[in-house]
Amino acid sequence: MDDKEIIKMYQSRDEIAIKETSAKYGRLLYSIAFNLLSNHEDRRDRE
Repeated sequence: MDDKEIIKMYQSRDEIAIKETSAKYGRLLYSIAFNLLSNHEDRRDRE
């Protein structure tokens, strides 16, 4: 599913949009979040 279709689903408050976003970007978003949190914790340990 392309991004425009997902955006239309969000605009019409279709809950399937969340599943589509997760299917398309879930791994990428998880990876970014993990790296941000991991780096944050590492930085705190060094202070």
